Amino acid sequence: MRNPLIVLAAALMLVAAPAMAKDDLELRYGPVFIEFGAWRQVGTGQQLDPSQQFRAIFDTVRGGAAGEPNARFESAARYMNLLVANGVPRQNVHVAVVVHGPAIWDVTNDEAYHRKSHGEGNPSREIVRAMLAQGVQFIVCGQSALGQDIGSEDLMPGVTMALSQTVATSVLHQQGFTNIP
Repeated sequence: MRNPLIVLAAALMLVAAPAMAKDDLELRYGPVFIEFGAWRQVGTGQQLDPSQQFRAIFDTVRGGAAGEPNARFESAARYMNLLVANGVPRQNVHVAVVVHGPAIWDVTNDEAYHRKSHGEGNPSREIVRAMLAQGVQFIVCGQSALGQDIGSEDLMPGVTMALSQTVATSVLHQQGFTNIP
């Protein structure tokens, strides 16, 4: 005969387990960016060394979906939020977003963006501004930009024009940055 208390406890655990799992799926924001860069807490055995310097390149070629911020910029923000939320000091997290192809429009000022969107504002504008304020580098491929009739004057303040995506990436590699797929 089974102990009714053990049976009751087991039944409660079965009912509570899905609720606990759902809590783990809760989207969180911050501590670096509180309005974007959402992440979820993951139970993991991976240990992060808080003294390690994290230097990441987010190569970005796809433009944002119509009316939406660029999803790759969100990924870079998520990366920063995850590391800092899990014990890495903010000053040890360095991110460069290297932008080429159609994604260049997502780092243009509103005047330039209007040429592409026929009057709509740049939906990535606020994310880019916030990330620049946190020291994220936005580097544009000059070859791709000029091929799309985008000049340095068309870029948002703080966005840098490089000779090319390949030159920008190789310079960053020499500085210890690695590509994030």
